[in-house]
Amino acid sequence: MPDSIELLPVSTATQIADVARMAHEVWNEYYVPLIGQAQVDYMVAKLQSAEAMQSQIDSGYEYFQIQDSGRSIGYAAIRHDAADARVFISKLYVLAAHRKCGTGRQALERLVRMARERGATYLWLTVNKGNSSVRAYERLGFKIVDAMAVDIGGGFVMDDYKMEKDLR
Repeated sequence: MPDSIELLPVSTATQIADVARMAHEVWNEYYVPLIGQAQVDYMVAKLQSAEAMQSQIDSGYEYFQIQDSGRSIGYAAIRHDAADARVFISKLYVLAAHRKCGTGRQALERLVRMARERGATYLWLTVNKGNSSVRAYERLGFKIVDAMAVDIGGGFVMDDYKMEKDLR
């Protein structure tokens, strides 16, 4: 894939609805085998719905549509903690047809550039321990710094690694 993707800031209700549609698609396609349908349904409703995204945006998260030639092919969300010089990558998801061709790497490279431009010294994220992206993040300079099991309500737990990338 050529270096052609863009990160388009999400600000309108139409964009949020598009991102929520992609979230539903990605989560139901990718995460059901990892965590089961019931937890996917719960997490999509709680964290990946249009209402949840709007609430996150209102509290300081920034969402981006990952676009290639004007088509939305994924999405990302970050929260910049300027006081701590860290950027949290809350979400980075690519539709199935656009995986394994460099799209995620390109999106991550743009997030790294954005974080550096804002003066951040670290990027961090959480990723499910069973997600094959753990190895991809390691290849891109992230290191596992913690293992976390977080109760998210509804009888569900997120069993994740916390990973960091030093930008200095």
